[in-house]
Amino acid sequence: MKTPLYDIHTRLGAKFTDFHGWRMPLHYGSIISEVKAVRQSCGVFDISHMARFLLKGEGAFEALQRLTTNDLNKLVPGKVQYSLLLNERGGVKDDITVYMISPREFFICANAGNRVKVREWIGEHFPIEDVSDRTLQIALQGRDSEGLLSRFYDVSELKYYRFKRFGNTMVSRTGYTGERGYEIYTDVETGRELFKELSSSAQPCGLGARDVLRIEAGFPLYGNELSEDITPLEASLDRFVSFDKDFIGKEALLAQKPRRKLVKLLLEGKGVPRRGYPILWKGDKVGVITSGTFSPTLRAGIAMGLLDVDKLDVPEVFQVDIRGTEVAAKIVGSFVAPSP
Repeated sequence: MKTPLYDIHTRLGAKFTDFHGWRMPLHYGSIISEVKAVRQSCGVFDISHMARFLLKGEGAFEALQRLTTNDLNKLVPGKVQYSLLLNERGGVKDDITVYMISPREFFICANAGNRVKVREWIGEHFPIEDVSDRTLQIALQGRDSEGLLSRFYDVSELKYYRFKRFGNTMVSRTGYTGERGYEIYTDVETGRELFKELSSSAQPCGLGARDVLRIEAGFPLYGNELSEDITPLEASLDRFVSFDKDFIGKEALLAQKPRRKLVKLLLEGKGVPRRGYPILWKGDKVGVITSGTFSPTLRAGIAMGLLDVDKLDVPEVFQVDIRGTEVAAKIVGSFVAPSP
């Protein structure tokens, strides 16, 4: 599958990769340059492969409240909420963002690889409209994003995790990079023209930079840090779970005593940690890397991984087994301070 921006990416010199069946730009020449552009100025991403849905009508609020872990009572029209859909065992079906258009109408953005699963799961409980194919999604990220986007839409007063509607276009102050940024949802024709304009002033960025940026920001990726077999408690996403309400998977979470927790690791030696590499302590395997990369921002290897909970407070440095070489690593609270 190709997004409606595929021909534009080709003209911009993109190198493509397959991502959940989509032909998506991996980079436009240099992943490192694209990461630096977002951290230092501004970058634009085609994220139209993501899944987009509408729920509207009487009972939409109650259905979503039952299906998601976060409390929809925190929302008001114009506000966005990060949340999770769980199975009955407490595992994560997907992580989503929920936009309250009105108390009876909600827009949902889900992961590309979970489009069918999310549509069917929510559809079992409430009618859902899949609007993915008739919309585009663009991310503009970086400290200069407000100035650039303001040429097209008035976003000067838009606060973090809020959105505004401009006709057929919806702009939210959200992102997946840790930098100030925006996500734009619009129709195909408007989106194509907007992407052309934005990519003439901002660095076009591919999935390679997007992955490095989200790891630097400590954001989870479904299939790595989240899955049907990993709960929000294990993924250190407790703050997005409201036990003051009923939701599918609640009883399983209340009964769970997590034996592993997601941590962030900064390598103290040379090497690039990758998914699946063992985390060692005194020669014993005590965890596994879920995502890892070389950080151009920190100029070091960084990773996220699931670690045995009884090793969370040990004073000794850990090691990451990188293809037979043990490289020292320490747990850190964060890699890059977010700039929402």
